Amino acid sequence: MKRGQLSREIILEQALKIASKSGLNKVTYNGLAREVGIQPQSMYRYLNNLADVRGGTLALYIEKLTTALSQLELPHSGKEALHQLSVDFIQFTQSGIPFSDMVSGIATYGQDSHVQDALAGLRSLFTPIIQSLTSDPQQAAANAELLIEFIIGHLGLMSVRRNTEQQQRQFEANIDRLLSLFN
Repeated sequence: MKRGQLSREIILEQALKIASKSGLNKVTYNGLAREVGIQPQSMYRYLNNLADVRGGTLALYIEKLTTALSQLELPHSGKEALHQLSVDFIQFTQSGIPFSDMVSGIATYGQDSHVQDALAGLRSLFTPIIQSLTSDPQQAAANAELLIEFIIGHLGLMSVRRNTEQQQRQFEANIDRLLSLFN
C-alpha cells in the first residue's frame, strides 16, 4: 500500500484482522508492517509503539461492538431492550478478538485513552436504558456496571467451557433475574 494511502485507522483495521484470526498477542510491529506493505520503522508515523498498536486494536474492536449494538432494532424499551442488548453482546463477541485476549487487553491497555473512550461508549449504550428503570441516579450507574460485568463474566465462562443451548437459556434467565433487581 502506498504511504499516502495509509492512516492509523487503516493500520489498526489490519491489526484487528490479525488479532481476530490469531489473537492480540500475535500482532507484532514487523508482521503488521509487512501486512500493510511498509518498513517497520515507517509504522512510527502512524503508531507510537506496539502497545499503541494493541491498545488501538482493542479500542477499535470495542468500538465495532458498540456500533453493532447501537444499530440493533431493540424491542420496546427497558428490560426487554437490555435483555436483547445482552444476548447480542454475547453473539457479537463470538467472532473477532478471542475473549481471553479482550480481557487481558483491557487489563493491560485499560489506561490507554482510546480504550477508555471505547469502553465509555459501550457503557453509554446501557446507561440510558438502565436510568429509565432505576429511580436513584447513583444506583443507575452501579446497575450499568453490574450488568456489563455480568455479561463479561459470562463470556469468561464461555471461554473455558463449551457453550450449549442449555447454558444460553440459563444465561438469558440469569439476565432476566438480574434485570428484575433494577428498580
